[in-house]
Amino acid sequence: MKVLASQETLDRLKSLLVALQEQASGVIGHLSVTHSFGDPACDRLSPGGADPQDPRVEADLAKYGGVEGLALAEEVFELSSDLGTWATARFPKVQNRWALGSLLLFDSARSMMKGPRASSWPDRRRLSWDYYWDSHLRSCTAGFGPRAASVRQAMTVQVGAKVMPTHRLMAATAAESAVENWRRRWFRTMDTYLYRADKARVSRSAQHLTVYQAHMLLNRLGLSLREEAAMGLYARTWSTEREAMLLDKH
Repeated sequence: MKVLASQETLDRLKSLLVALQEQASGVIGHLSVTHSFGDPACDRLSPGGADPQDPRVEADLAKYGGVEGLALAEEVFELSSDLGTWATARFPKVQNRWALGSLLLFDSARSMMKGPRASSWPDRRRLSWDYYWDSHLRSCTAGFGPRAASVRQAMTVQVGAKVMPTHRLMAATAAESAVENWRRRWFRTMDTYLYRADKARVSRSAQHLTVYQAHMLLNRLGLSLREEAAMGLYARTWSTEREAMLLDKH
């Protein structure tokens, strides 16, 4: 887990971590943890810098399109961290966060393709809805290796049998005013992030940046890649029209 916060907040988190370790020790035994601290990308790096970097920083630079791309991504991380904190308190059981996760995956893709500033970066509108979700499913199941194709096929069948009850649960979740506010903030933040990423000429596609930010968000909701894969299938069959129709029935 990555946290972008002030030193005061980090100090409180360290104290909380110690308390959680002590609380967990009686249930699961000794819990080993490791952590490291560093400055945000915009503070520690400069274009053309020749100093060797932490391998994790190098990986993030590659993932988010360079120094400026990582700095922009870290701004989104702040919101996804806040959203994750709120969601885990509002929906303590991870199963109850599945509907919210599906809605946020939908919002991420829709923001990329239909956000107010989408037309300024042609890359955001060149993909079809189906292609985006096909790619998303492949990225979430790549870890299954040779079994990935069969896992995707089985998951698609399983999810297909549960679409209607899950969509009703998504509509019930979407009806909450707090959920509506967080979704609106996420949609706008992703739209602005992609707009700024284009202007900064980051070396990654709009789809790539959207998928990775969605990965990070769902990770902060405590959801695994396998769960995200299934949620993507529910998000794929969702729409603003379907949401409006189901909300009218509540």
